[in-house]
Amino acid sequence: MRTVESSRWWEELSALAVDGFTYLDYLTAIDRGTHLDLVAHVVNPDTVEHLLVVAALPGDSAVVDSLVPLHAGANWHEREAAEMFGITFTGHPDPRRLLLRDESAAPPLRKSTPLPARVDTPWPGAATAGGDDAAGRRARRQLPPGVPAQWVAEGP
Repeated sequence: MRTVESSRWWEELSALAVDGFTYLDYLTAIDRGTHLDLVAHVVNPDTVEHLLVVAALPGDSAVVDSLVPLHAGANWHEREAAEMFGITFTGHPDPRRLLLRDESAAPPLRKSTPLPARVDTPWPGAATAGGDDAAGRRARRQLPPGVPAQWVAEGP
């Protein structure tokens, strides 16, 4: 694994391509809570060597140069990472949305993005069988992770 500065993302991967790592296997991101890790897996087809290249991006302004001029296969990988994690790839030739329709939606794979479906789904362990505890008291409903309290209507 090679860790690089986000400002040198393109230069480092370009240097690796010159060294024979010409095949981009995949590109993705990982939300670490405090920052995003942008990960590229590159392969040297002649030696079958492979390498993970990781760059830490600030979560609030995740901007990095596009690899599409270097690896044409990065096109869809970058579009997905842009949509799912909110990363901006400068110089990307086709930044259209790939999977989601709503352009105002928060990046769904970020830890800070609440998941509305959790509100309607019963949360395991949120209440005892029958809704009451052993003393006959009504069990307090627990919120699923990532669901703000104002999303849940209080029941009787």
